[in-house]
Amino acid sequence: MIDSTPDSPARRSVLQTLIWGFFAGTLAALAMLLCMALLRLFLGWPTPTELIFDRLFPLLTVEFFIGSLVKAGGYTPLKLQGVFGALAGQIVVAGLGGVIYALYLRRSWAAVNQKGRVLDPRGWSLLVPGVLAVTTLMVVLLWPTLVTNYRGYPPGTARWIASLEMLISFSVCGVGIMFFCGLLNRPPSGPRAARTEADAQPGIGLRRFLAVGLGAALAVALGGVLRKLFALGTFGYDGRQYSGPKVQKITPIRPDDEFYQVSKNLVDPDISRDVWRLDIVGQVETPRVYSFAELAAMPAVEQETTLLCISYGVGSGLCSNAIWKGVPLPMLLAQVKPKPNVTTVLFRAADGYYETFRFAKAMEPTTLVAYEMNGEPLPQRHGFPLRLIVPGLYGEKNPKWITRIELLDEADGRLHCRHGCGFYKEQGWGREGDVIPTHSRFDAPQVAGGHFKAPFKVGQPVELRGMAFGGDRGISKVEVSSDDGRTWTDATITKPGTKISWSLWSYSWTPAIVGNTTLVVRATDGNGAPQISEYRDQVPDGATGLHYVKARVENG
Repeated sequence: MIDSTPDSPARRSVLQTLIWGFFAGTLAALAMLLCMALLRLFLGWPTPTELIFDRLFPLLTVEFFIGSLVKAGGYTPLKLQGVFGALAGQIVVAGLGGVIYALYLRRSWAAVNQKGRVLDPRGWSLLVPGVLAVTTLMVVLLWPTLVTNYRGYPPGTARWIASLEMLISFSVCGVGIMFFCGLLNRPPSGPRAARTEADAQPGIGLRRFLAVGLGAALAVALGGVLRKLFALGTFGYDGRQYSGPKVQKITPIRPDDEFYQVSKNLVDPDISRDVWRLDIVGQVETPRVYSFAELAAMPAVEQETTLLCISYGVGSGLCSNAIWKGVPLPMLLAQVKPKPNVTTVLFRAADGYYETFRFAKAMEPTTLVAYEMNGEPLPQRHGFPLRLIVPGLYGEKNPKWITRIELLDEADGRLHCRHGCGFYKEQGWGREGDVIPTHSRFDAPQVAGGHFKAPFKVGQPVELRGMAFGGDRGISKVEVSSDDGRTWTDATITKPGTKISWSLWSYSWTPAIVGNTTLVVRATDGNGAPQISEYRDQVPDGATGLHYVKARVENG
């Protein structure tokens, strides 16, 4: 009979088995995470952490997402919390795997250790089916996101690569559990004399020292790779805004990239143009696969177009303007001969992003697949080698790093787009449409927190400057009020835009009275429709309202 009292040798032996098993799983997790990080850094293979994030993100409500973002203190802190949580979760799961393995082989360790062997052959009967089962489960659960590949492989190839990544990483974890359990765990409890003899084996202490040393080395290596990934990550530029006195008609990308940026990714794609391809499939007569060289050889156009994020708040800087060069999408689609029943176009990107809009919008001549920006190849952060430019729609409808275009009929659209069919759309953004309302703002003098940063002097003229943007309708007029909107005066449009780009304006104001006042700007679009004056927050349908800025006037 086995002694099972609370302090019995058998009870202590089971507890020690659990502890050493969890420790072995933790060390194996470090090896697995290092493997994942190396594959991500050098080959661009997506990690399960990124795939799980992309799978879950569209399933969250926009209210839950914004609430989480506010609690975290911003999108970057929220991303970091997600990364740390995912790393900790994987370590815990691997630790539990180590516990299961330790209990499974508990009765065989004495014989194995006495023979000096580390990998117990009986472990394979648990490891192989376990790894295959976990990999299969993850492939099934993450299937829609397996098209992600940060080097730009086509979706079909990307699915195989993502599946292989998980198989390799989980196998490393499984073998690591076997290896570290063999190093760490001592023989199971038996008669006290036998246990004492086993504990006295000269090799067990050395093995545990070796295991701890290897674990420390894995932790150091993992930390180094994660630091490199962090340096490449979006944390330093995600949410960058462009506003203020230095705003230019064309937003510069050299020497510093000042174009506004928003990214869902931890690390943006670094596409290899040699392996990248653009597939055009679906309801077409002649599906095609294009290389970059084939696209670049087609007749191209240049157009000035402004992009504005759906998260743009009244007076904020999530808006920029550039000159884009590329192939008009109607010209490209004409080559694949769309069928008459096409209603919707679905775009997929290398980072797993996807977006749709109506076929009629895709066939507008200003809808562009662009490969140059301000006379240079697209920067990596802006979608190299190919992105979509869709004038009049929010930035989320202009996907970067596109790899596939699918033409859908009504039935396909219902099948693919049950929840709105868009990475952010499914979460609840843009429920009232994707058309950009007219916006205007003050850029100069410097605005900070709803106030002009410096006071004005009575009787001394000051130049007010800013931008106005009417989506794809252009701007016909800009007006400024210096008395909180009671009276209005026309401003001068100094740098007119096109129908699909912003205009820059200026207004000379001479303060006449000492004290505080509120200045307001409003614009009229090219169709003669005035800017919406009613305030609406940007969540979830995009902001509306006028830009009010307080000014302090002092004696000269």
